[in-house]
Amino acid sequence: MKYWNELDKNIFFEKIFTQPVKIGEITLFSLQIDNDRPNLGIGFDIPEFPDALPEKWKNKGYNVCRIGIDCYGISDLKISNIPTRANFTLKITNENGQLYFQATNKSSLIKFKAQSISICDPNVYTRGKDEDF
Repeated sequence: MKYWNELDKNIFFEKIFTQPVKIGEITLFSLQIDNDRPNLGIGFDIPEFPDALPEKWKNKGYNVCRIGIDCYGISDLKISNIPTRANFTLKITNENGQLYFQATNKSSLIKFKAQSISICDPNVYTRGKDEDF
């Protein structure tokens, strides 16, 4: 998959991003594991910023977009050297109806298989120039 828009149709995501948003670099914010079902939730910032802001977001100085994904039917989960403040390179592929998620950087890894992945509603906030997160 090349674009977030290929996962599922999140109406709000599609509304604030009028062009396809490339899957690539992410800055990890949160990782939640629900072993009861097996589900995984991941929150992260993306370098792209919405080009069609809703009125309540306009002229507020927001400069970062945070999205999340909910991943269902997780298997073969591997996590190494988390937490980290380094950005990850993300790849999601679809092979035989199974989604493969892999986020890596030079020292860390998150990878798994999922039956489905859904985008959570995006949000925006202001990050100062000195902040890593």
